[in-house]
Amino acid sequence: MESICIIFYFLLGIFMLKRWSFFKNSGISFRTLSVLFTLKFMIGISVYYVYTYYYTDRKTADVFKYFDDAKYLYDHVYHNNQVRFWKIIFGIQNESSEIHKHLKETNYWFKPHASNVFNDNRTVIRFNAVIYLFSFGYYHVHTLVLSTLSFIGLTGIYRTYIYQFRQSKKELILACFLIPSVLFWGSGILKESILLFGIGIFVFAFTRILYSENKIKYILLVFGTLGLLAITKTYVLITLIPSILAWTVVHYFKLKKKGWTFFIVNIGLIIIAFNAKYINQNIDLSGNLKYKQRDFINVARDTKAGSTIKLGELDDTAWSYLKNTPQAFINGMFRPTLIEMKNIFFALTAFENTMFLILIVLAIFFFKKPTVNQLPYLYFGLYFSLLLTILIGLTVPVLGAIVRYKIPFMPFTMSILLLSIDYSKIKNLLDHNS
Repeated sequence: MESICIIFYFLLGIFMLKRWSFFKNSGISFRTLSVLFTLKFMIGISVYYVYTYYYTDRKTADVFKYFDDAKYLYDHVYHNNQVRFWKIIFGIQNESSEIHKHLKETNYWFKPHASNVFNDNRTVIRFNAVIYLFSFGYYHVHTLVLSTLSFIGLTGIYRTYIYQFRQSKKELILACFLIPSVLFWGSGILKESILLFGIGIFVFAFTRILYSENKIKYILLVFGTLGLLAITKTYVLITLIPSILAWTVVHYFKLKKKGWTFFIVNIGLIIIAFNAKYINQNIDLSGNLKYKQRDFINVARDTKAGSTIKLGELDDTAWSYLKNTPQAFINGMFRPTLIEMKNIFFALTAFENTMFLILIVLAIFFFKKPTVNQLPYLYFGLYFSLLLTILIGLTVPVLGAIVRYKIPFMPFTMSILLLSIDYSKIKNLLDHNS
């Protein structure tokens, strides 16, 4: 019965690729989409087997803990009181005693260390609890749903860039669909799958608002995905805002100095964010990052994480952030390195990081000048990637966690690098030397 159920939903996904205009208008053939979709689902299944036979502690594995808590809510709440179940899903009266007693029985609804940052575990648990209504409890139906959402999001990123880079189809397919770590971590029952969906659709809808006639449905998509990002990974949303605002200013004011606009808006908003606490004490970015770093360090200590790295301590001064930013960039973008490979996942990311470094060098020496219309796309990917890289590098003291937290910006980083290289110059050089 499980196989039949999974095959049915998989074929439904293939039908979606064939009939949904979002995919039909992507410019990617149905055959290629089907191969990419199948590959993504197969990788999603492999995540399950890796955490079943390689990392065998089910209680600490993210790919199981959200699913198991959702199973508890379905088995013990939905079957007994559907009204109470939906209150939990929508966050209604969750502090009441009758609901709280159920939530206490889950393993990951509450985090071990108190924090004023939104608990995004609950988003994934709620999401899986809803999927349980039609999954019949089959794990890989959840895998299929999450990998499908991730695939939709990555298609959104692809369609965003192909709009102005129509001659770079192969490069964008590689950047959006075939980065190994994005394939792996973005295909399982994990936050990253939901996050890639939210980012991809948000960016796609935002650019359609700027450049298309029919804006209403895209405005609704922007607000919907903003809400999704806010309850999944708030910090990712925060790092998106400066570049989105800069792009909006560049577009509507027809500014010629696009690079300077992106730079000034990003720096200006960072300065405002770090000083907002003097106007409203509830908006304390430096304090939140300081406590977030301490939370990560506490969790790493409690779980005895084997790949911890030393971070520069953050405090309430701007200098603590400035002096730690260079190392944070290196940690977030290029670690783990080839000499830090401890397992297959580290090796995978280390080779990717090395590839990024090679592509950066190629983009510098064989730079392809973009058109005026292409510039905002490249600046957006650049500044979003930089901000998120530095934020991760400042706060995350575990290389194994950095590997996963990098996933949201990697399609953008790979895209702007591949799109910035003039391959004809490389070919001419090779022909000249041969």
